Amino acid sequence: MTAPTALPARVRTRFAPSPTGALHLGNARTAILNWLFARRHGGDFVLRLEDTDTERAVPRGEEMIYEALDWLGIAPDEGPREGGPFAPYRQLARADRHRARAAALLESGRAFRCYCRPDELEARREAAIAAGEPTGRDARCRDLPAELARRHEAEGREAAIRLRVDPGPVEFTDLLKGTLSIDGDDLGDLVLVRSDGRPTYNFAVAVDDIEMEISHVIRGVGHLSNTPKQVLLYRAFGVRPPEFVHIPTVLAPGGGKLSKRRGAAGVLDYRERGFHPDAVVNYLSLLSWSSEDGEEFLSREALVERIDLDRLGAADTEVDEEKMTWLSGQHLRAEPAGRLARDWAGRLDVEGLGLNDADLRRAAEVFAKRTRLLSDVASEVEPIYRAPETGGAAARESLSAPAAATAIRLARAAWADTAWRPEPLAAALRGAMRDAGLAGRTFFPPVRVALTGQLHGPDLGEVAYALGQERTLARLAAAMPSAPSETGD
Repeated sequence: MTAPTALPARVRTRFAPSPTGALHLGNARTAILNWLFARRHGGDFVLRLEDTDTERAVPRGEEMIYEALDWLGIAPDEGPREGGPFAPYRQLARADRHRARAAALLESGRAFRCYCRPDELEARREAAIAAGEPTGRDARCRDLPAELARRHEAEGREAAIRLRVDPGPVEFTDLLKGTLSIDGDDLGDLVLVRSDGRPTYNFAVAVDDIEMEISHVIRGVGHLSNTPKQVLLYRAFGVRPPEFVHIPTVLAPGGGKLSKRRGAAGVLDYRERGFHPDAVVNYLSLLSWSSEDGEEFLSREALVERIDLDRLGAADTEVDEEKMTWLSGQHLRAEPAGRLARDWAGRLDVEGLGLNDADLRRAAEVFAKRTRLLSDVASEVEPIYRAPETGGAAARESLSAPAAATAIRLARAAWADTAWRPEPLAAALRGAMRDAGLAGRTFFPPVRVALTGQLHGPDLGEVAYALGQERTLARLAAAMPSAPSETGD
């Protein structure tokens, strides 16, 4: 790892996906690190859509990208939706700028027109391979006489525009890999604009990063081979390159590259499964770096405060959904009850269960610890609010036990004037049990069945608190006639 460099006056990072499908976890990890680093240094996080691959573009591709970023809570400061001082933020819409930049390089002599047809270039490449010669450079048009150029144009040949690349080392620095170098002869004279007028990927990216004043390019290691080509373009324009950080690859569970074309789960699939968005941000951050104290459960604010590119790891990492699920549970427990209640409302049959906002808030206060995913609420919370008679026959049989009527009557009396909080309710119930001289296995089951129709479940103080005083006392009263009174000998 190289020594840290001084930050520029304004940190500007960018996330530049193609709208060719839903974001998978690898894309999202890149976006998160760019967002965190920009937030850490009071900078700007830019979304730029590299939409030139029109053949692979999918309907709603842009909308799905925004939907994923919004759910993760990392909306950009500038982008196609937000606008900004360096608009437009769609690469196709910047074609005129790319052509103007190419024309400037032609005028300065740093670029030249190449009239060779693709089939001619390929034939010469194959001949060089057969002869054991370098294939990177085909300089036939580098210093083409003007007369020959006019002849090609008269023949209707369209010219590509190439950058003059001199022999010798092309060096650049990556934060994780240090100083790297490749010989200019291995790169050859780079094509900037194809003969059909379309800019190449590396040229468009370099021009856009220059014009948008991007200070840090944080992207996947798969782009490492593009970097020397882009560095050459920065130098051709007389601009200092940004800091490059090529982060390791996120692998699918069991190994193998995540890929939209291989059906890797998209970020929005995790939303549908009920993962907490802060947990996904937390987890994906930890795939690349670790906090100094080794803490793994980190709030969004802590991640922003602690992000440090010098602590990035270089090893590829497999997705561990079990760990992400654990983190989701931790973030659910930390969620303010009111906000969690609103999240739960969309996953419960609120109308059918007769729940109001106060019910949901109380449930969130005491039952969040029983869930790891937002989708767990249906199995963990709904049974408590369903009518007790929906329970099984075995549970209802407990109401015919000799002490059932006494237990239910004492519970109702104990809770009639108790402060309606989980702890006092639990303490009052235990006191009633002791005063009656009953064992817990005799006392608690009929009370639980009277409230929920279940033989097992959360602490009864929490159950009563979540149900609310009116519902709790009504359910106990309704259960009492079905429980025979105790008789003594």
